[in-house]
Amino acid sequence: MDTNEMIDRYVNEVGQHLPRKMRADIEMELRSLLLDTLEERSDGDPTPKIAAEVLREFGHPEEIAAQYHADEYLIGPKLFPTYKVVVMITLVVIGVLHLVGLGFILWQSAGENFIDEIVSFVFSFFRTAVINAGIVTLVFAMIERVAGDSLDLPQKQEKTWDPFALPPVKDPDRINRGEFAVGIFFLVAFIAWLNFFPDWFGAGNIGEEGIFALFTAEFIALVPWFTASLLLELMLSTAVLIQGRWNRVTRWLEVGKDLFGLYVAYRVFSLEEISIVPFFTWSAKAILVIVLIIGALEIIGKLYRLLFGRPFTPRTFIKSKLA
Repeated sequence: MDTNEMIDRYVNEVGQHLPRKMRADIEMELRSLLLDTLEERSDGDPTPKIAAEVLREFGHPEEIAAQYHADEYLIGPKLFPTYKVVVMITLVVIGVLHLVGLGFILWQSAGENFIDEIVSFVFSFFRTAVINAGIVTLVFAMIERVAGDSLDLPQKQEKTWDPFALPPVKDPDRINRGEFAVGIFFLVAFIAWLNFFPDWFGAGNIGEEGIFALFTAEFIALVPWFTASLLLELMLSTAVLIQGRWNRVTRWLEVGKDLFGLYVAYRVFSLEEISIVPFFTWSAKAILVIVLIIGALEIIGKLYRLLFGRPFTPRTFIKSKLA
């Protein structure tokens, strides 16, 4: 890593902890200040070692970002990252509990008053979510008022941070926690739907003819396999959400999860009949062929990256064959 890349990574990492509206100006100011300091320290010829010393003197990126926040805040920058994770996990748990409760209610009532129960569920979820998010906010605000000044950013007192370990500007392992939380919510909703409404899976209301079962019994029998695959994805997504980024262990677990999902897709493809309508069976199998091919290629690409430390592309594959 050369000096310029180290500076870029440092400035980008600081920017990740700043509001978007003020990020560009602060990054420009910080980069200019760092370059001026490096030029003075190295007589115009900075080395990565000198750059690392300067960055250590400036402080951890989170500490620098905290200095740019306004003095008046409900929850300060030292607690805010933890606060966001706790709120997201709280909302996910509330969503799961509400979906489970809705499933039991509809199961016991055999689907009667479906619309009323859904509307009640939506209002109940938002009311409970707002109340619990407010409680979490209140607790963190009290901690901020009581001990905010004495708190330190995590893991900064135990060991000195390493500028050479800064993540790249375009870091493929960094996640968007908001998107992950939304994905987990809908994943839980889909799992609940599959398991609490098995008779409704693949069904549609056809006028006065009532419920028309689209899929065969053999396909419905694979619902537990779908559930197992989705639960693996749910557990992995939750772990990555808590960590805030992918790492080597979770990447390997992702490969295992994808392999299991590919196996489930193959089991569906191997069925003689997926739907009682032949056209749907042919269409589904054609789509599954594409899914299996793309899934296998994605797994190969992920394995290549894990084993060789770089992304797999057709060009790298051709070069390896010609070498």
